[in-house]
Amino acid sequence: MTKPFDVVVEKDKDTNQYYGSVPALPGCYSYADTVEELLQNMKEAISLHLETLAKKKVVVDVNSVIGMVKVMV
Repeated sequence: MTKPFDVVVEKDKDTNQYYGSVPALPGCYSYADTVEELLQNMKEAISLHLETLAKKKVVVDVNSVIGMVKVMV
């Protein structure tokens, strides 16, 4: 059974790499040179993270992101 996970994708201005993280899975992240590579890395990172959580019998709420907003300060 597959589950959808929200992945936040950002570009690091210093390294020019893409950074991905999963809000529903704290500590689950990856870097890559392209978005395509990042998404493949994220699939692997999510799978490994879920395996670890399953061993610990932790229940995961798959969808936690409701939107993105910009806040001006």
